[in-house]
This record gives sequence, C-alpha cells and structure tokens, in this order.
Amino acid sequence: MKRKIIARNIKNIKIIVCLALSLAFLAGQSLAAGIKPKIEVGLSFGLRTLNNSELKDVYGQGTNFFPSVTLIWKGLMLGGGYEAGFKKDGVIGIYEESAELSVKGGEIFAGYELRLMNIAPYARIGLGFYSYKQLIDSEYVSNYPVDGNKTGLIVAGGIKYFPLKRLFISAEVKYGSLKVKPYDVEVDLGGLRLNGGLGFSF
Repeated sequence: MKRKIIARNIKNIKIIVCLALSLAFLAGQSLAAGIKPKIEVGLSFGLRTLNNSELKDVYGQGTNFFPSVTLIWKGLMLGGGYEAGFKKDGVIGIYEESAELSVKGGEIFAGYELRLMNIAPYARIGLGFYSYKQLIDSEYVSNYPVDGNKTGLIVAGGIKYFPLKRLFISAEVKYGSLKVKPYDVEVDLGGLRLNGGLGFSF
C-alpha cells in the first residue's frame, strides 16, 4: 500500500515538474521572440455533482467557485486555480444522523484555446490537489474520521466570449475523478462542474 502511495506521489511530482518546465519554456520563448504572453484572471461559479450514488442521495448536488490565473501564449494555456464552495449538509444512516461533507483544493492545468474573432473555445487537462472531510454527528463513528488529501485528474472544455477587448464571459464543463479510500470501501468524490464566469485579460 505504501509503495502504491509513493509511486503515485512520484508520478504527480513528475507531472508538476513538467508543467512548471513548460511554463518556464513558454515564458522564455515569449521573451526571446519579443511576444508578451497574455495573462487572464477569472472567477467562475456553478453546479457541482457527486459521482458516488450513495453520497449523492445523502448530500444531493452542491455548488463551487473557482478563481484562476492563466498564462496564454500562441493559444497554449498554463495556469492554476483553487476550487472551493462545496460544503453540504445531510442526514445519513438508519438513524438519520446529521452529516456534513466538504471538498476543496488547488488545481494546475495545461490546455489550448482557439481564438476566433471575439470567441475562444478551449480544452484543458490538469491535476487537482484536494482535501476532503466528512463529519457525522454520532458517537458510534467518532473514532473513524473521514479527513484526508488526494490528487485527482481533471478534464475540461469551454468557451469564452469577449464583449470587450479585455473582458470575457466564460462557460465551462469540467469533470474530475477523486477516488478516496479512507477505510475498506473506495468512494469517488469527483463529479461534474457546470460553471459560468467573468474574467479579465492583460
């Protein structure tokens, strides 16, 4: 088990290093060519679902908000953001005990956008570094906390509309897998995000 965790962490570190080197390469190429990369700052908000059907029955659907910063050079995208806002209450078990689930974390990504006049469709892939926590108001599970951190793969696609030169409106569909196993049963806390937002390009 420890070997699997170590191998997974090494793989994630390699991906982070590759993205960091790519960012440095793009910045260097931009400066060498005299082309200044664009920087976009955005904030999106929307629906967040849960993949696990049992947890979906308990907590239903939630919301998320996602502030992000993206570097764009000749259509290539590199950036990061922080997803928060998913915190839901519910009742669980045969005794209908109060419960609360929260998932949040940072994200790094790379992708490509195609600028067509004032419209820019794009696709991106990345890694999310999440913390998750479930609290159940019951004396029977007080010794079994669900509180941890896990990395998950993310894929997303969307479109940006520029009504003004530096202002854009965005719509995005994002899917993330977040399989955790705090005890004997694996649970997928990932899901869809259907977001709309605003941003500025510099």
